Amino acid sequence: MAQLIKLYDYISRYELNAYRYSSQFIRLKKQQWDKVSQAWESDTFHSVMKVSESPTLQREDDTEKLSILKMFKSRFSKEEPEPQVIKPLINDAILADEDLQFQFTTIPKTIDDLKHLFLDYIFRFQVRWASSTLREISSVEKSVYRDRVLKYFVQRIPDHYLLLYRPVFQLKNAPVELDLILIGTTEVYCITLVEQLDETVFTGSKEKFWVARKGDHEKKVLSPLLSLNRTGTVVEKLISAQEVDIPVKKLMISRNGYIDYPYAPYDITILDKRTYHEWFQRLRKSSAPLKHTQLKAAQVLLSHCLTNSYYRKEWDEESSND
Repeated sequence: MAQLIKLYDYISRYELNAYRYSSQFIRLKKQQWDKVSQAWESDTFHSVMKVSESPTLQREDDTEKLSILKMFKSRFSKEEPEPQVIKPLINDAILADEDLQFQFTTIPKTIDDLKHLFLDYIFRFQVRWASSTLREISSVEKSVYRDRVLKYFVQRIPDHYLLLYRPVFQLKNAPVELDLILIGTTEVYCITLVEQLDETVFTGSKEKFWVARKGDHEKKVLSPLLSLNRTGTVVEKLISAQEVDIPVKKLMISRNGYIDYPYAPYDITILDKRTYHEWFQRLRKSSAPLKHTQLKAAQVLLSHCLTNSYYRKEWDEESSND
């Protein structure tokens, strides 16, 4: 499952430390999969259900919630200003926020059902990590959770790929929205999707507009080269400026249609319905540990991204108390 390290202009905890969170995600995901799969195989799946079937477990859960609430109250209370209390409470908050604690509402019938449920929870967890830190949070549009393209790439690509999904970069005091950026262990892919209805044929040219044909109907569409070249240029300049030794490739992709562009620029790779599946399967089957150069490239790009966020309520309260 690709790691979503940047989503639009939302704050991302990967911005704080791409090295730490990239490896931590892989570890946490494996731990939680082992936990839920073992619970399913041993017929103890109620232990990871949202509402426990055991009254004892429910009471323990309620007690834990009250304990956490009490800790937060004491953390921000003016009546208990002792500085020694601050450190453990912040640590507890960090652990609670970063730990993958899935709460299932249904018991899957098959292992495939379990995998799909698990992937859906992981996806929501990824969106949370790509829109918040311990102190700050961004307002996430509900449409994000229904974004089929986002979900497709996040759920189908291996863990060692890092995805920036339509990030907004701050360049020369102006925000610039780019396309998809996928950082692999040996190369960075800048991806522009060219898609409409199934079987649509896109005829490319050097002009500002291309022609999209579906049966007897045709219409003009803005050339995808404009967006792809913008994304590729920005990524190449930022990475080369920091002397990160990793190649940048520009991909124009149509998963459900065809791209007819015989005189495409030499630095553009075109993947359509005839060639995309084979390329994507190779991507999915790849296996490699995270590389230092890859993480360095991610940190460089994230450092130039625009971020809109606000402090969490508890941190605002702390500031006002100070």
